[in-house]
Amino acid sequence: MKRGLLVALFASAGIIACQPASQAVKQEKQTLSAQAKTQEKVDKAQLFRKALNAQDKWQKACSNPTQIAPEGVDVAQFIKEMKETIKYPKDGKLVGDWKKGESLALLPKEYKALYGTKGGSRKGNCYACHCGDPRIIACGNIGPSLRGYGNKGIDPKLTYDRIYNSWAQVPCSTMFRFGYHGLLSPEEIAHIVGYLHDPESPINK
Repeated sequence: MKRGLLVALFASAGIIACQPASQAVKQEKQTLSAQAKTQEKVDKAQLFRKALNAQDKWQKACSNPTQIAPEGVDVAQFIKEMKETIKYPKDGKLVGDWKKGESLALLPKEYKALYGTKGGSRKGNCYACHCGDPRIIACGNIGPSLRGYGNKGIDPKLTYDRIYNSWAQVPCSTMFRFGYHGLLSPEEIAHIVGYLHDPESPINK
């Protein structure tokens, strides 16, 4: 009887002794996971900055602030080479789902203000430079207004190309080259084209 009691006591002591170690291992795993997520964010931020700061020959040509067109280069050749960088969705569809495009165009806070739910993205941030949806009052004026964009008879391919690489149409444009720098995939750009062109999009209401 005593022997059985001693065995039980030792077993209990072992379980208790193991608990702090188990908690330490769990905490260590949580710490490592948090560190990995932080490092992933840092890596993505570095890639983003690297993409925006990439100085190819055309970027260097556009770096002269006094020049509207690239200095010392043939503009026709410039546009030709920029057009050659454009890649299209694998399914060939240039006008995607406008609702997905809206979510890419809006910041999370803008999406929540409109719909009261989570959504939006930091990828497009279209309203930093443009106005579009008339419900969004706080919008930028660096770029032209996009309100009623789909009613203007613009070819969706031109819209796609402009978003993918604006320099394929306007050399040294200040607009982000979303596809060229890999900020948006071809499919994501097609969804934003849908947001701009689809008659059901709030842009065109």
